[in-house]
Amino acid sequence: MLKITCKMFIVLSLWFLLANNITNAGRILVIIPTPIYSHQIVFQSLCLALNRRGHELIIATPQPIKDSTLTNYTEIELSLSHSLVKQYKKNVPQLSLTDLLKLGWTLAHKISIPIYDNPKLKKLYHSNSNEKFDAVILELVGYPSLSIMSYRFNAPLIGIISMGIHNYHRYVFGSPIYSSHLSNWEINTLTENPSIWQRLWNFIETWHLIHFWINDFITMEQGLVKKHFGNDAPHIVDIIKNMSLLLVNENPVLTYPRPEQSNAIFFNGIHIQKTPPSLPKDLGQFLDNAMEGFIYVSLGTVTTCHTLPKKTLRNFVEVFSKLPYKIVWKFECDELPGKLDNAFISKWFLQQSVLAHPNIKMFIYQGGAQSTDEAVHYAVPLLGIPNMSEQENRVRRLVSLGVAISIKLNELTQERLNNAIHQIFNDKSYKEKMMRVSSLSKDQPYNSTENVIWWIEYVMRHKGANHLRFSDSDKPWYQRYDMDIIALFAIALFIMECIIALTIIQIIRFTLNNIALYSCH
Repeated sequence: MLKITCKMFIVLSLWFLLANNITNAGRILVIIPTPIYSHQIVFQSLCLALNRRGHELIIATPQPIKDSTLTNYTEIELSLSHSLVKQYKKNVPQLSLTDLLKLGWTLAHKISIPIYDNPKLKKLYHSNSNEKFDAVILELVGYPSLSIMSYRFNAPLIGIISMGIHNYHRYVFGSPIYSSHLSNWEINTLTENPSIWQRLWNFIETWHLIHFWINDFITMEQGLVKKHFGNDAPHIVDIIKNMSLLLVNENPVLTYPRPEQSNAIFFNGIHIQKTPPSLPKDLGQFLDNAMEGFIYVSLGTVTTCHTLPKKTLRNFVEVFSKLPYKIVWKFECDELPGKLDNAFISKWFLQQSVLAHPNIKMFIYQGGAQSTDEAVHYAVPLLGIPNMSEQENRVRRLVSLGVAISIKLNELTQERLNNAIHQIFNDKSYKEKMMRVSSLSKDQPYNSTENVIWWIEYVMRHKGANHLRFSDSDKPWYQRYDMDIIALFAIALFIMECIIALTIIQIIRFTLNNIALYSCH
């Protein structure tokens, strides 16, 4: 009997280990420096899921969750990131998208500088350190110098971004770059059928940004690598070029389809909770009593009442105060610029819980990636007021799907805002189409979280995924796109046309001379 019990114990123990994947547990360094909550919740969700799989994680982040109950989960707080971002927030609304991207990369460089000097992280990458990792996961929205950690620990590099792929990513990976395609979110002046002059301008602007990234930004970042790792350190573009995976938090249903590199793994909605937490009692009662429906208003964590023009805020209040619907407004300032009796105001909400409420009719938002995923998950029609980065492109796509209306922030008037709200309320097609898009979004052949974790573990098992790398990424840009061949044909054609033209001219001259000579005789 004792022998049988022992055997059962051994079998159950082995089953438990296999079921929890502890036997294949790895050690992962995760560096996610962007101090924006909407970005961090995606990364936190992934890190916690990896930890539940039995992996040990060391995470450098400006927004640690500080959960003492977690084991094998060490957080290194990057506290200076928040103060650096605050210095630039007020400039965001006044900048063009091109200038905003340049500012973002410059800011990312400034964030990277103190990261290298962080005592805990410095202790990890010091030359005398015996630390080992099975993978390095790096947020790649703008911190290429930190890819050197992959070289330092001789571990495969996995990039992760919480928004669409940048053109400089595609350039480094050797992917096609379509400067005038609607998926090019780094250009805001896109149309379905651009003229040749519009395409020319889009081409110039797209490649200008890539040139700035390669020649200005990367030069600054490589300087950081030389400072901390010496002149013998590899070039960071070469490290990124050999990245195993690029994990992209983007829903293919909500984007413009286009070809991507084979090592780009898309995921979405991993931060969405299966069961949202209960609402506070006062808010719950307020929403339950909204029999005509309510509107949820949140412009994200970057665009706040402190950054919005006062006139825009007054326009919101004037329109909301006259609506027969209740308003739930995430408003960070202490006072509203006017009276609003039909609103529940708070500096923070459990957003997923609000969107899940059956009485919600509309979500007025800025076009953020995570908010879009949540709205689509709960099938809530949208009024998008994009303000920065990829938001305008995302809202434009949602408008094309018939689930949203878009108003540019600098074009927002009381009349346009009021008309848009009533249009969404009165036209049932917005809700019907959003329900269809929500159904398409949820209909996947696999769980998004499990899929992205499988790929991370795949890279760790095989110590990289070089076979997914596109070999043409090593070639100059003009060879990738056969520009040298096109130039050769163009020159040859030009020469042939010149020869033909000269020949025709000579024939005409010869003919005219003979005619003149014949006339004289």
